Amino acid sequence: MRIAVRTELVREHLLERLLAEVERLRPGPAVEAVERSPSPEIARHGYLTRIAETELFEAARSPMPWLAELLADRVPEDVSLDLAEDEPPGRPEPEDGRAASWRVPGPGGHVRHYLALVAARRAGAEPSPQAKRAWLYGFFLRCCEETALPGPADPR
Repeated sequence: MRIAVRTELVREHLLERLLAEVERLRPGPAVEAVERSPSPEIARHGYLTRIAETELFEAARSPMPWLAELLADRVPEDVSLDLAEDEPPGRPEPEDGRAASWRVPGPGGHVRHYLALVAARRAGAEPSPQAKRAWLYGFFLRCCEETALPGPADPR
């Protein structure tokens, strides 16, 4: 079941809440793979956004067996890069099989798309498919970490 929502309300309530949490988390340590990425500031924002999601939303802590399968014989950096590159450059639709951002439990692909655009602007870059891929790379890196954790996803 899909529920129609007004974009302004999503931005005002959900995005602002997540962005505030990302800012709170920003002083924390970063993962080396994020720091080595071509756009580390944007990738770090994606990584921290996933931590914020799991802290704020219980549903975001659900397991991701599909991701565990991808990680069975590959390293997180490669899986994250592939998922980020496969994602549609624009706002993804839930039915689009390339949009792994919709398969990760939590607020969904539209919210994540808007967060990637904001992250690019905050980093002084133009929102672009490249910036979105950088954000998604960091986001999926954190998802891979969660999947590798024993038991329920623990954001800390």
